[in-house]
Amino acid sequence: MKQQKENKEFFAALDVGSDKVLCLVARPGDEPEMLRVIGIGNTPSSGVRNGCVVDVTAAVSSIRQAVREAGFTAGVEISGVWAAIGGHTLKSANCTGQAVLRGREVTREDVEQAELNARQSALREMKGESLLKLIPQGYRCGDLVTDKPVGLVGQKLEADVHALYGSRTNANNLKHAIQRVGLELINYEPHPWAAAQAVLSETEKTCGTALIDIGAETTSLIVFREGRILFTDVRPWGAEHFTRDLAIVLGISLEDAEALKLRSGECRLSQVLPGEIVQIEVHGRTTRPYARDLLVKTLSSRVRQFFGIYRKMLADAGVLDQIELVVLTGGGAMLRGIGEEAKAILDKHVRIGIPERVEGESPLLQRSDAAVAAGLAVCALRESLSGPERAFGMRRSMSFLGGLKTFFLGDY
Repeated sequence: MKQQKENKEFFAALDVGSDKVLCLVARPGDEPEMLRVIGIGNTPSSGVRNGCVVDVTAAVSSIRQAVREAGFTAGVEISGVWAAIGGHTLKSANCTGQAVLRGREVTREDVEQAELNARQSALREMKGESLLKLIPQGYRCGDLVTDKPVGLVGQKLEADVHALYGSRTNANNLKHAIQRVGLELINYEPHPWAAAQAVLSETEKTCGTALIDIGAETTSLIVFREGRILFTDVRPWGAEHFTRDLAIVLGISLEDAEALKLRSGECRLSQVLPGEIVQIEVHGRTTRPYARDLLVKTLSSRVRQFFGIYRKMLADAGVLDQIELVVLTGGGAMLRGIGEEAKAILDKHVRIGIPERVEGESPLLQRSDAAVAAGLAVCALRESLSGPERAFGMRRSMSFLGGLKTFFLGDY
């Protein structure tokens, strides 16, 4: 095991999902904003339902195994991680704060006042949830929209923020599970925001893109336009519903249904041969034969229902007409033909999103279910470029009292 002092610039990203726990260890790549993945830990998840920790002991075991594997393959000692926080309680709101100018020039103090008022506005919108993240959306001065308002002249300055809210209980339980493993929670990012950092280009964020991250038990949506976030939401269903449908329709176990979905799953009847039969081997035993067209019809029906719901959600939020592209990511996006079904229902250009800013030898990095973990590493890299050492995946030196504060209270 290499010593930490020889590997100061590495980032540890932890995605604790309902189906798997994925830990990536990465260091800055040779190109700007690129990452080189040097270690991966990928283990089945226990103790997590609908994106929320429900059994701390089981979750700790899964996290510990994934982190141990990632550290071993990277040859480093991991003591701090960036984690993704999700769950079906995640909600969003666009909030604004103002500073009065009365025709004078905008100063730095005006910007700070507008930002403070925007935060206060976001806190008033919580509605029983906790404020997880405030994402700056730029400033308005009169009819001008800008990222650099200092020096402009107007009647008032407005600071726009996108606020993400979630369950404080879930956040505390995730932090507790990570600390039980002996790790410091350096920072966390909401699932859809993290996934977007890994798979969307700046051009896509400008032109109008909806990212739909289909996990095992939850689906996250986030919509960008002109570089700003218009809408974020999470729904309590995901790819596990595909598995359950197959289990019910075919009269088989969930384990056999999952294996069938992964090996023979398809959404397009055009890809099925007349009379085609599928038969798979699970744990050394061969299943009975199944008509593949029934499997495909079952999956296609559920996929179409999901995207019909997503279309209505986007329309009700008033953002459907501002979307030019839909990017599908997460484990559910690996179902063959799902992109074509999404295009037919949403009437938008559709592509499958895989991590774009990471390099490495593992085939896992070319899969859509690595998007959240890769996006966390991207967030850590961007934080490190601004200077602070807190982005790095090693334990910081601190006083004894400081250590107690981290252990009992956390850093966020």
